[in-house]
Amino acid sequence: MQAIKVCRSIYAIGSHLPISKEKITEIVTTAVKQSPSSFNSQSSRVVILFGAQHKKLWDIVKHQLQKIVPADAFEPTEKKLASFAASAVTVRLH
Repeated sequence: MQAIKVCRSIYAIGSHLPISKEKITEIVTTAVKQSPSSFNSQSSRVVILFGAQHKKLWDIVKHQLQKIVPADAFEPTEKKLASFAASAVTVRLH
């Protein structure tokens, strides 16, 4: 319970992975499979992107947001996206 109480998002993200890609994939996959779901259906899915695919995703997101965020207000959005793109992995739960 203490870990939940002090949990915070940290956006000083870097590209160094302290564990292997395989271990990250194993941890995320296990967490998704073991998470409670309606009627124990385990219907959640996860996408894990590393390397070029990770960078490609954030390029796509930036391109799409440029279409809808006013140019004069885009700088903060671009900085936030750059911080996400600077990481080594993207994990997206569906």
